[in-house]
Amino acid sequence: CGVYHGNLRFRPHRRVFILSRSGFAGLQRCGAAVWSGDVASRWADLKNQIAAGISYSISGLPNWTMDIGGYDPESRYVHPDAANRAEWRELYTRWFEFGAFCPIFRSHGQPPFREIYNISPPGTKIYDILASYDRLRYRLMPYIYTLAGDTWLRNGTIMQALEMDFPHDPRVRSIATEYMFGPAFLVSPVYHYRARSWTVYLPAGTPWYDFFTNRMYRGGRRVTVAAPLAQMPLFVRAGAIVPTGPAIQYTGERPGAPITLEVYDRA
Repeated sequence: CGVYHGNLRFRPHRRVFILSRSGFAGLQRCGAAVWSGDVASRWADLKNQIAAGISYSISGLPNWTMDIGGYDPESRYVHPDAANRAEWRELYTRWFEFGAFCPIFRSHGQPPFREIYNISPPGTKIYDILASYDRLRYRLMPYIYTLAGDTWLRNGTIMQALEMDFPHDPRVRSIATEYMFGPAFLVSPVYHYRARSWTVYLPAGTPWYDFFTNRMYRGGRRVTVAAPLAQMPLFVRAGAIVPTGPAIQYTGERPGAPITLEVYDRA
């Protein structure tokens, strides 16, 4: 925290932001976010990052992030043949979808390069999927800023373990691959290659809406839903009100733009 306090003395009117590889209890008081280190670019590592982010949040550190796509790719992805290029693109896409619903949305790593036009050329299916999640993240900025404010004003967190929101549902206690992104969204990242359907547990006590289809499901059960490459399983809790903004290229582009409230009925 010495860097934090030193920066405040040197530039008292500027907010301090530190991206740290290591962390400790209380680090959130020092303007710091923690990333999970130089993880490998494998499907198993993608799965493990879900539990890692949940664990950090349970520990009281709300500003967690990771290297989308993994920092250290296998050599078969660096100089790929057609089959390995296809797998790398899918791995990165699934990781990118997950990253769009993390406290800090951040891509980083060794080659291959990570701009979406490096992953796949403009006009391709993969490029369009990545761009769509980028746009969605920006449209959700009013919601995400609300969550960030909650961490400061009410000691909240952003990436929440299911048992934090559903303490009376014993079935959520053993689930480490789903989480709540704020009070509204249930996120279930896909972490198997070529998976095009996915089984999700919907916690009891509330109905749930499929974000992409608006179909309602009752809670307290497992459901198997379509998971095409363009759709990570994503559900909205009934009764949620989600503020959204316009399509923008950067956060300060339209600070006074109208906010749309998306209301998900409890019926």
